Amino acid sequence: MVPALQISRLSHSFSTASGAVHALRDVSLEIAPGEFFGLFGPNGAGKTTLIRILATLIIPTAGEARLHGFDVVREASRVRALIGLVFSNENSFYGRLTGAQNLEYFAALQKLSGEESRRRIGELLELFDLTPAGNAPFQSYSTGMRQKLNVARALLHNPAVVFLDEPTKGMDVFSAETLRTLLRTEFVERQRKTVLLTTHDLQEMESLCDRVGILEAGRLRAAGPPAELIREGSAGEVFRLELAGPANGIVEVIARLPAVQSVHLVYQTETTTVLDLTLNDPLSPDAGLWEALADRKVKVKRYGPKDDGLVSLLKRPATSHARQQVGD
Repeated sequence: MVPALQISRLSHSFSTASGAVHALRDVSLEIAPGEFFGLFGPNGAGKTTLIRILATLIIPTAGEARLHGFDVVREASRVRALIGLVFSNENSFYGRLTGAQNLEYFAALQKLSGEESRRRIGELLELFDLTPAGNAPFQSYSTGMRQKLNVARALLHNPAVVFLDEPTKGMDVFSAETLRTLLRTEFVERQRKTVLLTTHDLQEMESLCDRVGILEAGRLRAAGPPAELIREGSAGEVFRLELAGPANGIVEVIARLPAVQSVHLVYQTETTTVLDLTLNDPLSPDAGLWEALADRKVKVKRYGPKDDGLVSLLKRPATSHARQQVGD
């Protein structure tokens, strides 16, 4: 089977007054047809740059990328016919035109026939619960409605691959959850489209995506199912321990326990001490920890994992699992 997306040693650099910026560094990745793939990483990690290259908006400095076998540089027109693109800060809609009129305009740019355009617009307005608002001017739309229309526009020509750059940014909780459900159930599970999503919302990434790629400083650190990456990032998991009263030497005692990699004093007052413990094996409780606390008659107010989810991978060196996934 030909991959929906095949990226090989892709790099992109550009010059600024302060020197060269390496937005992407030697990224390799394959995404299967019908897969919901997420890109996660901090601002400046290279997520949007990668999407812009795959969408044929900019040319890579090195390497290559193919979409359903078509090269994004040499066969850009073939690639554009297969993709839908959604940016969260989209501002190319016309405020005085209705939602339906805006879609008619963009359908004409996609060279849809009049009959096909009307049919497709009707389907999408209904699917996104925008039929009543279809005859209202776009400038009257809420943020959630605008973003729904933005996604609908990307789907006018029924693309095989959809790029979503922070599609729920600025949306209220209900609208965001409605859009997530629609993306997952309708477009991936029913229509078998390939979706590439970027987001800063960890819960969104973990609930929607079949696999996730972790980008940091232009490099792909890891790629795999979210649950696996979280387990991998939790090796040496950090636990938050909150005690009643001052530490009184307990930090040094805990630091000497075999199961504890390190202890960090987060803060201390006369009534509370908060510690972060990095454990060698978070699945095996350390009896020595509780014995040490009991011996000193220290009262535990709260204890549990300091849950960073996928963020934890950005704090750790690349692992053998990650290298295998990204083809280093």
